[in-house]
Amino acid sequence: MEKFFSLFFEIFESGGILMYPLAVLAVYLYFSGFKICFRMRRLNRVCSNHDSFMRAYRAFLSDGFFDGNGASGEIKSAFGRLRIELLAGVERRLLMLKILSSVAPLIGLLGTVSGMMLSIASAAYSFGDVADGISSALITTQAGLVAAIPAWIITMIASAQTQTLLINLAKREAWLIRGSFA
Repeated sequence: MEKFFSLFFEIFESGGILMYPLAVLAVYLYFSGFKICFRMRRLNRVCSNHDSFMRAYRAFLSDGFFDGNGASGEIKSAFGRLRIELLAGVERRLLMLKILSSVAPLIGLLGTVSGMMLSIASAAYSFGDVADGISSALITTQAGLVAAIPAWIITMIASAQTQTLLINLAKREAWLIRGSFA
């Protein structure tokens, strides 16, 4: 394991200075993406189970905003506020994740260009430096893609789970409205 980490840090450092912002970006992307995914998954699990949902809905109503008499307008108002409460900031964070996961390959590309410039500049002095520049270029390119591709997938999964939550809430709202007039 020690050999793995020493090799990893050696490769990381040979990628150049742009590896540090890429590493920070990857940690932020993965952490935020997984956080949203797990939150949406938990909320979807509550919405898909009738008893769990009704307990949570009654607790939400008991916060004092609604009297819970079941009128159609009050149910719509309650679900509007419920959507706001549950999805507060999620759309904004998803947009930020989409943007940042698109930036990661660009940082890798910047590393590619820098490494190639270093290779061309050092070609007159030694071929070893040319290889180092090309290696640096390829490492930052790979790091940018390693940061971006999984982050994009995580973001799309989180976005799909958010849409599923909205659909589940709409179904529960329709069920409660139908139930109040049946």
